[in-house]
Amino acid sequence: MANIKKTLGFFYAELGLVTGKAAIAESVSLKLSKPVSLARFIKGRGWGLKYLVVQQGATRPSHVVKAASRVIERRIKRALGPDYLHYSERFALEISVLQSLAGIGLGPEIQLCEKGFFMRDFLPGICLLELPPEELIKWLPRALESIDRMCDAGVFHTDLNAGNVLIDPESGGVDFIDSEIPSKGGKPGAIDCQRRAYCHERLLYSLGRHWRKKRRFPDDLAQKLLSRAKDYYSSAGESAISAERAAALLTGKERQIGMPRNEV
Repeated sequence: MANIKKTLGFFYAELGLVTGKAAIAESVSLKLSKPVSLARFIKGRGWGLKYLVVQQGATRPSHVVKAASRVIERRIKRALGPDYLHYSERFALEISVLQSLAGIGLGPEIQLCEKGFFMRDFLPGICLLELPPEELIKWLPRALESIDRMCDAGVFHTDLNAGNVLIDPESGGVDFIDSEIPSKGGKPGAIDCQRRAYCHERLLYSLGRHWRKKRRFPDDLAQKLLSRAKDYYSSAGESAISAERAAALLTGKERQIGMPRNEV
């Protein structure tokens, strides 16, 4: 039922696309010098609609389009009121973050930006949330290291939940996607201790919440995951959060801090 609701919601929001699907496909085809099809990426919907770009003759997507919908914009505006950011400004800010991530090898390159949509590279890999327990235990320290590398480079990802972390087992790479800017107060700011802590806490809390909801994490493996997280923060010279705090976030005993806000 939930999947049906998501699908219907996507179709409804599609009726309000700022730039129509056919026009987007035409612009993308011109950019890539090859006809393309746009496949709806329903589970990736957030503050915009996503489409997987598949070039003629290919079987796998090469890029991802994110498009603004007036239907979604009305909902955001009602929810945020005076804190609402127009999609053009949100997209510009997200593009800036993604380009900065690409510059340090932790995110996708932006290939096209036009009215109502932008296109980025499609990144191979598996979402951190979709890894089986054994693989998650293996990759968690690498994901945490990547957060610190991102922060050391002065880049702030505004929504580093575990669903926005991609792992590529073949290359050993970690990538971050979808740094959505929900409001005026949520614009990226200079990295400080609070923002670094927020990035770590957002990932850990969302990861723990997902696995508690699924209830598919055996107790012995859950303990191994906790140990991995605690070991990482215990061994770090100046860790973003304490090992005890990390364990409390994963187990749901404590909630993450809110995203640091800027003065509006």
